[in-house]
Amino acid sequence: MIKIAILGASSQVGTSVALYGRNLGEVEITCLIRSAYSRVFFELFGLRYEYLQTGSPEQIREQLGRFDVVLDFAYPAGQLHEILEQSRENISNTLSAMRKGSKYFYMSSIMAYGMPDDQKWIGHYRVPRTSYSYIKREIEKHCLQEGNRCGISIYNFRLGQVHGFLQSVSASFRKKLSLAGTAVLDGRPSDKVNIIFIHSLCAAILDCAKGLHAPGLYTLVNTPQWTLEELYQYYLQFYRMDASLQFRPSELMSKPKRSLARYAIELAKPHRALLETYVLMKAPKFYIRMKGRFRQDAFSVLTPEDSKQPYLDYNLLGTPPLQTISGPEAGFEQTMTIERETADYYHSILSAASL
Repeated sequence: MIKIAILGASSQVGTSVALYGRNLGEVEITCLIRSAYSRVFFELFGLRYEYLQTGSPEQIREQLGRFDVVLDFAYPAGQLHEILEQSRENISNTLSAMRKGSKYFYMSSIMAYGMPDDQKWIGHYRVPRTSYSYIKREIEKHCLQEGNRCGISIYNFRLGQVHGFLQSVSASFRKKLSLAGTAVLDGRPSDKVNIIFIHSLCAAILDCAKGLHAPGLYTLVNTPQWTLEELYQYYLQFYRMDASLQFRPSELMSKPKRSLARYAIELAKPHRALLETYVLMKAPKFYIRMKGRFRQDAFSVLTPEDSKQPYLDYNLLGTPPLQTISGPEAGFEQTMTIERETADYYHSILSAASL
């Protein structure tokens, strides 16, 4: 029996992993929580939990030393520099308390690849383009350094967008599709999406815990990787909705020639606050004329169809460039069955508790 502890068990993904993992006969999962408020959910569903020790190093070692695997879904709140330093401190304390030879999983997201916020294609950027990706990469490096020092096997997981009936992203898909007669999507039907469902994540964790994959950095997406059309068809079928799908890749849309004024303003947009203040103070008439030209150009390219039907959602497309885990199959029908069975179980427990 593999003993697994979950840090950050009250998070959306941590909670779902505990719920889905209840039927994994090869493991015993314990959720480590900080507050009495969190225990309500775990008691309701009969999930094992303990309060996380925050006392002496000996008490922490006694608790964490009992586990073969620690899954870390925790992410501290605070300013950017505080998040990085607090994460380093928490991870060092955790790894120091674990038993030598045990396994530690640090959970990140595929945004650690470093893409700019407005990039829809996944790709590895040597220099991260966001604060989030910079922080996550620094934490991944810290995990490896501390793991080597403490004799702990380190798995850095970069998760695709996590789906499952308890995830907020799934609720967002349901809401948007229910309100849309036609869902306009930025991409082709066959474009690959970078998502993972909870049961696939649990399967990958179990395979690694059993030693089927060596420690290292992995990207986690559904196997086989789903297409954009499959993703939206899944939600239409799962929630029995009848919205129609329209695929309209933004890179194939005709783009009008930009005026010099509009081009200049687009270049200056990242520094808008500073530049607008400077221009307004020094040359207000020039600023107003440029802004007016830009708005005129922008409105001239919008058709009634475009203004009424914006893209439904953002989806990160393409194939991950770094190593992935070839986990158990997570096909359309299999995922549909597992999700419905788990959702039915979840709602039956809630209904029984309300009687």
